Amino acid sequence: MHQLVILEKYTPSSIFWPNLKKDKRIPKLSVEQLLSKYQGFEGETIFFFEILGDEQKFKEIIRKYLNFKKSGNCFFIHVLSNKSNMPSFLKNQTTKVGYDVGVCDEEKTIYSSIFHEVLFGNLDELASYKDLLNENFLFPDRSTAEEYVKIHDKLSAQGKDVEDYEEMVIYEIWKDNFF
Repeated sequence: MHQLVILEKYTPSSIFWPNLKKDKRIPKLSVEQLLSKYQGFEGETIFFFEILGDEQKFKEIIRKYLNFKKSGNCFFIHVLSNKSNMPSFLKNQTTKVGYDVGVCDEEKTIYSSIFHEVLFGNLDELASYKDLLNENFLFPDRSTAEEYVKIHDKLSAQGKDVEDYEEMVIYEIWKDNFF
């Protein structure tokens, strides 16, 4: 599955902001700095669009939603799961930024375990993965993400306080270079 997801980053007026300030795990950065660097799928969902290889339809969607990007607080990401590949018509205008773990499904929910349990989490076992994140605050490769999911599942089986209402999925995250 390959989706274009448009998200709006959380702002200081968000109801989540006090908890983000309290729970952040990278003390040398402010919440604003963390959110500006983080390239995963957390924020207020604006739009989901499944990319099926139709370049013309993709361009229509981009034109329609470009005003959200111009507003300054929205960002567009490509979210690929199940080892999907980036379509050839998008390869030259996108850059892979890393791997996120969680649930990114328009019909279910959107939840990044990196965001909630590594960058702003309560369990030291998961928060320790912050040292393995890349400059986009995502996992740099699939194997690190797989290792993280194993630890997450192990903690869940031990009854630890992890988010386990949905099975964690590994997603490849790409950003558009033309935005």
